[in-house]
Amino acid sequence: MAKEKRNLDQLRQTAEDFYIRLCMTGKEIAELLDISEQTVSKWKKGRDGEKSWDDRKAEMQLTPTKVKEILLKEALLLAEGKDSKVDADKLSKIVSAIERLDRKINVRIIMDVFREFDNYVAEVEPKIAVEFTKYHKMFLQHRIALES
Repeated sequence: MAKEKRNLDQLRQTAEDFYIRLCMTGKEIAELLDISEQTVSKWKKGRDGEKSWDDRKAEMQLTPTKVKEILLKEALLLAEGKDSKVDADKLSKIVSAIERLDRKINVRIIMDVFREFDNYVAEVEPKIAVEFTKYHKMFLQHRIALES
């Protein structure tokens, strides 16, 4: 039973990733993962206390480029002698912080890429995979130590 729950949670996480990062529709996700659209729809609403997938997607889509677009629209309003709706200075500081964060790669993402790469190499050249895995582990420990 615990294994089924774990597999279902992994499936749910994959579906969420497809929806948020790849902008796939519920129908596309359902077909790809061989689950019902109703299940995807239920998952999209989020669990109790969680944000919906739509809310998370909106947050993910607030990129520095989008923020810059907002700044430009506000600059146009000011140029036309109208009042701005936002504090451009605060918004500019937020853009700067987002850009700094965007330059940093999350350790979890690195680990996911390494795991996928290691599995691929293990199929092609198992002996080389062992060597790569050793260095990947060392690199991840290094990155984790830097972030601590």
